[in-house]
Amino acid sequence: MSAGGCAVIRSGTVIGARSGRPGVGDVVICRGVVRDRCPHDDDRLRIDASGCVVGPGLVDVHVHGALGHDFTEPDAAAWRAILGAHLSAGTTTAVATLASAAPTVTAAALGTAAALLTDQGAPTLAGVHLEGPCIDAAQRGAHDSSGLRSPAELLRELTPLPAVLRMVTLAPELAGADELISHLSGNGVRVSVGHSSASPEVLERARSLGATHLAHLWSGQSTLTRPGLARIPGLLEASLASEGLSAEVIADGRHLPGTLLTIALRCFGPDRLCLVSDATAGTGLAVGRTFRVGAATGRVHDGYAATEDGGSLCGSVLPLGMTLARMRALTGAPVADVLTMATATPARTVGLYPRKGALLPGSDGDAVILTPGLEIRDVILAGRPVQAVTPDGL
Repeated sequence: MSAGGCAVIRSGTVIGARSGRPGVGDVVICRGVVRDRCPHDDDRLRIDASGCVVGPGLVDVHVHGALGHDFTEPDAAAWRAILGAHLSAGTTTAVATLASAAPTVTAAALGTAAALLTDQGAPTLAGVHLEGPCIDAAQRGAHDSSGLRSPAELLRELTPLPAVLRMVTLAPELAGADELISHLSGNGVRVSVGHSSASPEVLERARSLGATHLAHLWSGQSTLTRPGLARIPGLLEASLASEGLSAEVIADGRHLPGTLLTIALRCFGPDRLCLVSDATAGTGLAVGRTFRVGAATGRVHDGYAATEDGGSLCGSVLPLGMTLARMRALTGAPVADVLTMATATPARTVGLYPRKGALLPGSDGDAVILTPGLEIRDVILAGRPVQAVTPDGL
């Protein structure tokens, strides 16, 4: 891949720069990297961001697909189509998320990721997130039960560890999970707790062994029970009370109402709470189209997808960039906090900050320019403009 471009984004309200506080200024990108200055005046693209917000490119650590394709497909063209769709909506860094599937399917997808990263054929791909297959069957949601496996089985499959693996979501209460968590965390792979009925004690043990993250709050988490006189916290309550862990929310306006998003933000703060899309193959499809997500068939509606019987949501169909305005409207969070939750915090969660998720000298030259209403106006990848998305769809 050729060296990045040179650009100066002028007169926008910059978030994620050196001062740490939003302020009107310029962002200089030289050969694909944020710099204090760029000597290549003749080659430099000038972008006027007056009246707009300028932030780092968005970082999505939990995204499954788009345009009818899913990352469990081994076809590199399908991966590039998914990544391209999300890039056009502002996601300049994506961790491809694989739902629970047969070992051969997972292995093939990991191979596709490795090939794309080796030949630099997918500049926004930052590795793979395995969501499963070691999850609690009672909390599996749309995951296909035939794809679930024990921690011992997955440990054998991941020995030696694939270099592309960046995060694994698992249920720490499963037998053998302690060994898997220790192995993953000890080798630099982030461990996320999700699709689980873990007790507060089990969650704390997982944290002590190296777990650092919590998958989509209120989705795939056990909740408070009262089998007798005592109230027994579930994973949800343990998550909200936790310290030192980051967590995800899906802010598409359908998965969680404003009250729950506000609770999550108050418990975690913008430096520990990540916005994720959890986008499925239905992202970018027309209303009425159907798609597969795990064991379920989803039908696309206006801004969301539901199972064929209409009984439950069937994943998200909005890219991360289209959730920013919703998060702000539903919680009243400051613009800087909303951008932090979609850039710096997820980048830290998977060990990419400050190369990603920041506009600091030395950071990759990825940026988004947003309207005052937090709609994506322009996307910049490595100093070069990308076709922008309209507010109405991909």
